[in-house]
Amino acid sequence: MFKKIKELDFIKILGFILLVLGGIFMFLPFFWMVLSSIKPARELLRMPPTWIPNEFTLQNFVGVFEAMPFGRYFFNSVFVSTINTIVGVFSSALTGYIFAKYQFKGSNILFLFILGALMIPFQVIMIPLYNIAVSWGWNNSYLVLTIPYFFNIFGIFLMRQFMLTVPDDLIDAATIDGCSHFGIFFRIVLPIVKPAIAALTIFLFMASWNSYLWPLITIDSPQFTTLPLGLGKFSFYRATQYDLLIAASLMVLLPIIIVFIIAQKQFIRGIALSGMKE
Repeated sequence: MFKKIKELDFIKILGFILLVLGGIFMFLPFFWMVLSSIKPARELLRMPPTWIPNEFTLQNFVGVFEAMPFGRYFFNSVFVSTINTIVGVFSSALTGYIFAKYQFKGSNILFLFILGALMIPFQVIMIPLYNIAVSWGWNNSYLVLTIPYFFNIFGIFLMRQFMLTVPDDLIDAATIDGCSHFGIFFRIVLPIVKPAIAALTIFLFMASWNSYLWPLITIDSPQFTTLPLGLGKFSFYRATQYDLLIAASLMVLLPIIIVFIIAQKQFIRGIALSGMKE
């Protein structure tokens, strides 16, 4: 018995060590980026390279704002990603609730039809969607950066699976007490599926924040350019200015890291609960 306990302890310790080493290995590139962002350009090209900067400078970040309208790009990304996340989470939760708790004729077939759209690559619908946006006058506007993101099929599927875990007796009791359909949805269902909402919030925010292909073909005005698109253009015209590229890349990553740190507990709990069966 003691031998088995020792073997289990050894496996746990070994697993912990491997996880720590893996975490350090995955963190090293980001750590290198942070240190490189505060190095002057001449030190970045020094051989052999140095980990700790011999000379600290914040001029790289100032140079980014001088070289391109980074503030405008940042505002566009924050504005668009926030709207897409709020509307996307609400539409996914409401649609998932309907499919999970309301049975109507053809509901299962309709859900399978919606779910089947997940198998269609974006590149297949990209040209027709672009033609629709141009014909409606949406190109070079916030409309083309937001409305196509308002409904997310993966979000509908995720929320439906979580809504199925909400007890029907709880909903029936609220109905008997005179609670309206929207009252049940907002006051009872949403608080129960809060981990799923947190996980979906991070997924949708990251998808909108990192979106590159769709803005690339629909936006050509600096007024509506987002950070990924602006960074791509910046790297094309200033490919050899590594100091500015690293500083700009770090500033693009920081909002995602901050959002993840804030919602880390709910995000991990949502991922763990996403494996729950009906």
